[in-house]
Amino acid sequence: MQNTQFWAFILFLFLGQNSWAQNFDDYRCLRSSGEVPERFSLSSAQKYELGLAQLDEGLSNRDRKTQEKYQQKAIYTIDDLLRSGKVLFGTPLNDYVNRVGNRLLEQTPELKGKVDFFIIRSSAVNAFATATGLVCINMGLLAQLENEAQLAFVLSHELMHVQKQHGLSQYEKDIAILKENRQRSLFKKTDFNSALLESNSYSRELEFEADKGGLEIFLKTPYSVDALESSFRMLNYAYLLYDTSRFDVSYYNEGSCQLDPSLFLAKDSLKHISAWVDDAENTDTLKSTHPSTLRRWEIVKEAIAGKTAGDKLFIEPQADFERMRKTARYELASYYLHNFRFEDALYVVQLLRKEEPNSRYLREVEVQALHAISRFSMYESRSFQSSDYRRQRETYKNIEGGQQQLYFLSSNLRAVELSALALYKAWKLHKDYPEDRYIFDYYRDAIYVLQQHIPNFEQLPKAMQEAEIKAYLAKAPAAQDYSVPKVTKDSLIEVLQDANIEVLFDSYRKEYGYSNLDKGYNLARYILSDLMQDEDFEDYYSRTEDYHEAQEERDSLYDAESERRKAAKEEVDRNLGIDSILYVNPYMLSLKRKRFYLADNHSIDFKNNQKLLDKYYAEVHKNADKLGLSVQTLDTREVETLTAERYADVAILKDWIRLRMNVNDRNHPIFNQREVDEICEKYGSHYVVTGGYMQEGIDGKKRLRRRAITYGVYAGLLFGGIALTNAEDDGLQNTGAFFVIAASTGLFFQLPAHFVNNMRSRGNQIYFSTIFNTQNSTYETLGTNTKPYNGKIGQLSRSIKKQIRKDLKRIKAEDK
Repeated sequence: MQNTQFWAFILFLFLGQNSWAQNFDDYRCLRSSGEVPERFSLSSAQKYELGLAQLDEGLSNRDRKTQEKYQQKAIYTIDDLLRSGKVLFGTPLNDYVNRVGNRLLEQTPELKGKVDFFIIRSSAVNAFATATGLVCINMGLLAQLENEAQLAFVLSHELMHVQKQHGLSQYEKDIAILKENRQRSLFKKTDFNSALLESNSYSRELEFEADKGGLEIFLKTPYSVDALESSFRMLNYAYLLYDTSRFDVSYYNEGSCQLDPSLFLAKDSLKHISAWVDDAENTDTLKSTHPSTLRRWEIVKEAIAGKTAGDKLFIEPQADFERMRKTARYELASYYLHNFRFEDALYVVQLLRKEEPNSRYLREVEVQALHAISRFSMYESRSFQSSDYRRQRETYKNIEGGQQQLYFLSSNLRAVELSALALYKAWKLHKDYPEDRYIFDYYRDAIYVLQQHIPNFEQLPKAMQEAEIKAYLAKAPAAQDYSVPKVTKDSLIEVLQDANIEVLFDSYRKEYGYSNLDKGYNLARYILSDLMQDEDFEDYYSRTEDYHEAQEERDSLYDAESERRKAAKEEVDRNLGIDSILYVNPYMLSLKRKRFYLADNHSIDFKNNQKLLDKYYAEVHKNADKLGLSVQTLDTREVETLTAERYADVAILKDWIRLRMNVNDRNHPIFNQREVDEICEKYGSHYVVTGGYMQEGIDGKKRLRRRAITYGVYAGLLFGGIALTNAEDDGLQNTGAFFVIAASTGLFFQLPAHFVNNMRSRGNQIYFSTIFNTQNSTYETLGTNTKPYNGKIGQLSRSIKKQIRKDLKRIKAEDK
């Protein structure tokens, strides 16, 4: 018996450790795993039907219609979130949140089995709940928590939103406000802003109610009320990062990479953290859907006075909480990077590296962020937005917290200095991981960015020794003078005035000394010293130049061929000659339009939405099979084949597409390229196709029903009138004649109206399709179609079928 207990204990320890099996030195961002939750396995149409079935049978027609519209809006919004890939499930963090949430559900048995907890891949410090029982916690909030009791109170608050059906209440209130606003607007007594303020005021009332009800749940648990004030303080400072400690200005210093303290803000110039005040009457607060956090805390403070409560900040093992929070903070580094908040990513990295200084993941994020800043600075230079432009924006002045120093640094350094700093860090990472081709891509591209300022290796500064660098830094002025004269085409010599932007930039660079690092103070003068002593660096410098020249030559030939085709009036879009593609989550939407007088009323047609998706893929596969083109679909709406792995894959691919569309240059490495290549290798294709199809048309059944009623009434009047005209009574004959005339007149006007309505009932549609090559970051628009739509809702029109066939043929066929 004792032996069995021993092995059971060992198994428990193993499983517990395995659930948190994350190596922070070589961290990989969280992916959903395990069994797909039931909320993902039902289609939107099924959820809508279930929602309607649960409506109270005693509702009036008016209230039923309102709730039906709310169901439609809520299900579409929630499903859009669930299918987006931004939701995490099956991770150790989910397990932790579920344990805390389930303990709270013991105090609200009426919600058991009706609530699911999920984590959203977002850096925002927020949580929200829906009337359908979905409670979501953002990763940004988990990263900010100080203890488990804070999480318990936040979840209690959200559970009260579910229990009180606040989502539906807010919707009904908004409908009533807008209706009243329309009536008042006839007399010019109100405007949209007043309606918005009234709506937000009601929303704040609901927040107070959720605080009060959530507190009742919280007080039934062993958790300590000592966590409540810090919970509201955390929400008040949600705009800050999780740590606001002062940035160490020597953090980047190593080897010849030395940043003089004068490059940073002086301590007395740093912006102080704003005080926590009751700003209930502030204009911005009045426009907000949430009340003042200080006011909310004061009300809660009054409510807990004299009440008995628990004394625990942690019920689950504190080590689990700390591991959960640390993981959330590692996630934030990537989230900030992917949302182009590069300075915030750098600040989080330096905080985390205090514990894990050699973490490969953190160092890679750091290089990616520095490189992105230097590249975007290069783009600004190419459009004649010099360092002066970046300095004049002075965005750093509005930043609170330690990351203000990084915002100041990125704004103040010249483009060439930023490129030198990024190159140094990329070089160091490459030297430590020489076999990693993704790290090498950043190293090579960092060289390319520097070459935009210093084209030739011979122009690079000679290596300085440590003593020389110290002497150079000792002469650094306290305030750097980075003034650069404005350059316009008119200021250039005549031969350059019609030149392209790259030529103009070259002239700008040579004229104003970007390649002359001996001119004034410039950290690029010495920061590259370690690289200049690396035997491989010169070779990489010339190879990078050759690589980009060859790429530019290929692009030029491609553009020249396109121009030739245009001039010869040939088909400009060339065939691609691809054998296998991956279709990823095309956007699909079907809208029904109901006409009331002159106004249009749209509603989402859930049933036909799913039917449209099925027909879309059926058309793709049918044509692909004829062409011999291999097509795999990866779609979170295909519930029968959906797994956690496929769900996570969609999230990563969609993120890559978003990043690629927001980067100006295809040579700019994409942040999650490593994960995307792994996915594409798994599915056997590096070509990803996505796009969308939206259609909008008249609700045909209701239109036919109305016409049947209309013609039925006229027919009844007509035949009834004819029968009466044959009566012997003169009065009945006159009545019959009147009926015949009325019916004939009605039919006379109805027939042309019928024709006009047919013309007006033409729907709209839009189709678009794009193919991405994930290996070289190129993409092409395959086709678009915006022709009017005359068919039934949920059907693909002929023109769309033709466009799909044309697009697939172009993918498969070889170019002539």
